[in-house]
Amino acid sequence: MDITNKEFKKVFRGYSAEEVDEFLDKVAEDYEVLYKENSSMKEKVTSLTDKIEHYAKMETTIQNTLVLAQNAAEQSKSIAQKEADLIIKNANESAQRILDKAHNDVMKINDDYEQLKQEFVKFRAKFKNFMNTQVEMFNSLEKDFIKNYNIGSTVEDTIKEKDIDFEDSINAEPGKEKNFKVKSINDEDLTDDNLSEIKNFFVKGD
Repeated sequence: MDITNKEFKKVFRGYSAEEVDEFLDKVAEDYEVLYKENSSMKEKVTSLTDKIEHYAKMETTIQNTLVLAQNAAEQSKSIAQKEADLIIKNANESAQRILDKAHNDVMKINDDYEQLKQEFVKFRAKFKNFMNTQVEMFNSLEKDFIKNYNIGSTVEDTIKEKDIDFEDSINAEPGKEKNFKVKSINDEDLTDDNLSEIKNFFVKGD
């Protein structure tokens, strides 16, 4: 409007008023177009600036969210690692306790076995001495009886002549003569570590 309504003073030999007016009209039209375009560009710039600010805020929010998520993930990872370490520690301690108990049980079983074996050896030694004493007493009584009553040879001599074992005599058929011989107990019997023999001995003893 300023360009269109602009009026100039008229002087002698000045510019052509028509040309000036025509030019001003042209300038006014072009300026109007530029002004409108400039206004439109300003609006677009304002809109884009608002969008940029919005996106910048969104980016900041997203970054903050990512940071929080990363921190939460690291915290969860740390907690999970601590729990895993604790579980492994407890499992190792439990396993060690089980191994220690098993080892102690094995040691106790071995000790009990050795003690039982020693007690059995002592018992067999005492039993051997007792049986040998009884055999000697029996032989002495037999000799005295034979000597006093003059009945002939001893049972031991008879068994030596016939070579009859005590077990064979026990298993002899009815009606047949049963001669008895007490076997001597060897020291090798006292060093036998066979657990089955020990069990069989006590089973027979029952």
